Amino acid sequence: MMRFLLQPCLALLLALAPAGLSPARAVEAIYQVTQTGIAVVEIAAQFETRPDGYWMRSVSRAIGIGRLFAPHEIRSEVEGAWRAEGVAPQRFQAEGNWRGDARRMVLLYRDGMPQPLEMEPPEGATNEPVPLPARRGAIDMLSALALMSRTVTQTGRCDLTGPIFDGRRRLDLSSRTIGSVRISHAGREIESLQCGLESRLVAGVRIGDDPARATQPRMATAWLAKVDPRLPPIPVRVEFASTIFGTMRMELQKLR
Repeated sequence: MMRFLLQPCLALLLALAPAGLSPARAVEAIYQVTQTGIAVVEIAAQFETRPDGYWMRSVSRAIGIGRLFAPHEIRSEVEGAWRAEGVAPQRFQAEGNWRGDARRMVLLYRDGMPQPLEMEPPEGATNEPVPLPARRGAIDMLSALALMSRTVTQTGRCDLTGPIFDGRRRLDLSSRTIGSVRISHAGREIESLQCGLESRLVAGVRIGDDPARATQPRMATAWLAKVDPRLPPIPVRVEFASTIFGTMRMELQKLR
């Protein structure tokens, strides 16, 4: 679950604009990921939503002892349009390094099919290839977050299911509403929507991994809240079990 939530190409926020251009109204959220209370990853996410679509960018990098166990810095970005049935990503890209290896992925979306335009390492080098039929209708993880935020805004609930494809792996993601709860955030009590998340890898097992273990469902709990008038409800806290030991927590630190 750590790899799924924290690797943005892995994969943890219209007409195409030039890649790398930050919209003037974008808001940046800084998250910190801790394992048993020790900081291991920092994620900076930028969001912009508008009537016709959305733009998101995230940068995930290891900090502290995280640099010993999973050194990385991954930058990912997506632009897409709203549709009556959800979201329509148009271009997704992710690049950086993971444990010393260079990574780059560019996906274009045509008629509901994500099409790899660039891929480093090449397909099949690190993961088993994902069959084409399994990719149809899948969206990237940043678009899934945009869809969840929009759904919470419109319905007050987070009940969603759908396929995720990050260029190398195909997952099933589901979210269910647990209920409204008050949590402590930034020194004050705020109202949040608690959601249960489940992800399951269905294709694209990493070469060398045990398929039975890799395809087991991964569970997490997220709390979403509207913490800034410029933004829809966004995750302020996510908790999930570590694949090593203890509990991992991703928590919003500040907005700017």
